[in-house]
Amino acid sequence: MKKGIHSYHPFVCFLYFAGAMVSAMLYQHPVFLAAGAVLFLILNILLDSGKTVRKWQGMMITIPVFFLILNPLTNHRGSHIFFYFGANPVTLESFLQGLMLALTLFNLMAAFAAYNQVITAEKFLFLFAKWLPQWALLAMLAMRFVPLLRRRLYEIEMVQRGKGQSVTEGTFIQRVRNGLEFVQILLTWSLEEAIQTADSMAARGYGIQKRSRYIPFRMMGKDWFAMVYLLVFGTAVAFGWWLGDGVLAVYPILEPLLLQGREWFFLLMFVMFVGFPIGIQVREALLWRYWKRKI
Repeated sequence: MKKGIHSYHPFVCFLYFAGAMVSAMLYQHPVFLAAGAVLFLILNILLDSGKTVRKWQGMMITIPVFFLILNPLTNHRGSHIFFYFGANPVTLESFLQGLMLALTLFNLMAAFAAYNQVITAEKFLFLFAKWLPQWALLAMLAMRFVPLLRRRLYEIEMVQRGKGQSVTEGTFIQRVRNGLEFVQILLTWSLEEAIQTADSMAARGYGIQKRSRYIPFRMMGKDWFAMVYLLVFGTAVAFGWWLGDGVLAVYPILEPLLLQGREWFFLLMFVMFVGFPIGIQVREALLWRYWKRKI
């Protein structure tokens, strides 16, 4: 049985993730981005206890930290100098710019990790197959391609390791030779399965005439309410960005880091929008515990 954000219509889920990712790119302020990072982490923890985040934690930490370090070392603009790295100054402005870039990347990766758990292949095809059938199928296959090849390559490595072949042991030439053999087996396996899939689709008459399709998703009352909620708060978030709130000006003059005036209001709007599925997950968890105690 589907529960939480998984039980909502695919269009509502897609609208949320699209708006959340755009908001994380529009609001370039450390406070807004830090709040978004915390909310996306909480969402991933509620969805699968953080398994997906732990799986990709190396990339989610390494890439933002790389840009956080790289920007102050390559960008020397600014009047607030921390120290000198060689003959080049490391400034507060360049550090803050690198920090905002790092937080933006982290938010996007954390949001995409949650997106992959909520927007399944079935939901993705439902959203786009009617209007862009070839593009939707190609995009779904592309998203499935990398994890599928990784899993197959792992299986090949386990089998070949039993035969004494490994890409981590032996001389450099032996490891390269074993790696090329692994790739050859992987490509052969994938091509054979692709031919079988194509033959199966041809045997079933794929592409001969217009296909009928079963629609498993219907807009319910809660979906309409969620859509209105997202549109209202999403409009408020976009309006705040249009006014220039939630965007820290670094050059030519560094603005105060603390939020001022109506920025607190738009921070609340941002939190209400990004935290939408968190509220749903928490609400259903509380209802589940309540009825469990009743029973």
